[in-house]
Amino acid sequence: MVQRSAARYVQNDYHYTSSVTNMLRELKWSTLEQRRNQASLTMLHKIHNKQVNVDHSHLTTTRNNKFLIPHSNTKHHMNSFFPRAIRLWNELPTDAPTVPAFASGLNKFYAF
Repeated sequence: MVQRSAARYVQNDYHYTSSVTNMLRELKWSTLEQRRNQASLTMLHKIHNKQVNVDHSHLTTTRNNKFLIPHSNTKHHMNSFFPRAIRLWNELPTDAPTVPAFASGLNKFYAF
């Protein structure tokens, strides 16, 4: 909702027949969900590569550079950072060695 209002503001087009979807497409803005996913994956990449001081001892990797999803008994835990970010991570095709290369790969994967 906020992004749609911002698109109208940026385009300076408040007419009721104007298509906000077309405005967003014209502006080439990624959705807020895509931006959240990219931020989560970038943070998980930094944690995995020890670029931030976060305890990562509970992260278990498999042979193909995927993570095991921690067991969750509640929806709150299942939607918390690590389980949610790991599910996204495991959907990615490959891992990149540096954060800029990783972010660039995310942009291509999500087609921002």
